[in-house]
Amino acid sequence: MSVIENITKTCSNLGDVELSGIKLEDANRELLDITHGSLDQHVAMQPAAMSYYLSLKKMLKRRLDNLKSAYGRWEKKAYAVARAAVESGCTAKSAIKVEDVKARYIVDNEPDIENWEERLEKVQAQYDDIDSWCEGWKQKSFSMREYVDIDEEERYSTSSSISRKPAPVTQERRDKRPARLSAHDRNGESVSRVRSFIQKRRRERSDGSV
Repeated sequence: MSVIENITKTCSNLGDVELSGIKLEDANRELLDITHGSLDQHVAMQPAAMSYYLSLKKMLKRRLDNLKSAYGRWEKKAYAVARAAVESGCTAKSAIKVEDVKARYIVDNEPDIENWEERLEKVQAQYDDIDSWCEGWKQKSFSMREYVDIDEEERYSTSSSISRKPAPVTQERRDKRPARLSAHDRNGESVSRVRSFIQKRRRERSDGSV
């Protein structure tokens, strides 16, 4: 078996990867919720999830492209038949109008046209859905990075307060304190937003709400 075949088989089997009993192939919304399960589980799952869902997205893209190509070929043949039918009823080709050929094409093939359009719409909707799902996983990567930053910040603050005694508050420290706060607050808004979201989700879970 070639490397490509091995990769294809592996990507197909990634749907069995689980997060607290939820498989990737289930596409459950809890998979995108970083407050469900442990952060380590989410971090471990992320590469497999992105590989799995992106492979499905590309598969749907190929299916959509192939369907569009097939429809294009059928349309050209049906249009040629319609043009031949219009020409057979005209004494001169110069008298043939594009609108007449299009009208004949629609009249002769309306059920087939509707069938093609329904098939295209269905696959397009599936592709759009999985595209949105993959965007959700990309945003989850960002949320996890923010979550890790918050966790590291809290651990560092806790360990620092335990391992060393607070230094006397001198005038020099008072003068420097605003500068340090200013540098820290550059990302303060996004950190606070993520912290609030996580705390809210945990409160909702403890209250039994969705």
